[in-house]
Amino acid sequence: MAEGHSLPQYSRAIVREVPDSIRDNSEAFKWKKRRSKDIIDLCKAREDHERYTQALRDLGLEVTVLPADEATPDCPFVEDTCVVVGNRALVTRPADKARRKEVDCVDKLLTDLGLEVNRIKDKGATLEGGDVIFTGKEFFVGDSTQSNKAGRKILAETFPDYPVFSIPVEPPEFHLKGLVCCAGPGIIAVGNHKAGRRAWEVSNREDRIYLQIIRESSEHTYESLWVPDYDGLNCIHVNGTVIHCREDEWPNSYKTFAEKLMGFGRVELSVGELKKVDAGLSCCSVLF
Repeated sequence: MAEGHSLPQYSRAIVREVPDSIRDNSEAFKWKKRRSKDIIDLCKAREDHERYTQALRDLGLEVTVLPADEATPDCPFVEDTCVVVGNRALVTRPADKARRKEVDCVDKLLTDLGLEVNRIKDKGATLEGGDVIFTGKEFFVGDSTQSNKAGRKILAETFPDYPVFSIPVEPPEFHLKGLVCCAGPGIIAVGNHKAGRRAWEVSNREDRIYLQIIRESSEHTYESLWVPDYDGLNCIHVNGTVIHCREDEWPNSYKTFAEKLMGFGRVELSVGELKKVDAGLSCCSVLF
């Protein structure tokens, strides 16, 4: 644990079931060519999702499972629909029109649970939870194809006690958590590849210098955890336990988590079939 850092303690989680429509209509197919090996086995996907849900329950969280909606193929990626800190929530506005239908039931659930719920209504603003990292002290937010300056401004207005800093995310990556993740209090998992190093250090783009906030502009010091596999770095920290990749899928990344995070509990987990539509561990839940 990096000195002086702490993360929120979670008691609840939201997940959402897998619809049939994700097999053919996920937004992921906008970003990559769909191949026969990308066809999702829906039965396996639901078994994988149930194991994921049970892992959250096993860590003591009360998990609300929202039903699937065939009209919103990517609805299992509930992380994108809101940002929650303490008793306050911001319901987001996803960049893709098809995904904006996902937020209504999440808005209702958070309201029914008694949270103070705010919602992005500015039609020029976009923000997705996959672009938002909360370290307990501040927000790092992706400046990406999915989240823009107006969305970050509303996030800052909703949570005025915490600074909000932007980090450029360049295609084909579409969310910040595909490049860096909060692995523990003051510990940032970083992809040990060009895009991940850019998110940690300083990069040039179109003759402008982007000081990457994690190292250069934050008042706080973070410890880096360099993870070798592009798809192995996404992780979740839950009350002293790190949920991270499985050894059989990403052995080198698994070894990094096992050796460098010995002070925490660890749970090996996979999103399984949902990897075929670019899902990561953090995508499939909202914790608060």
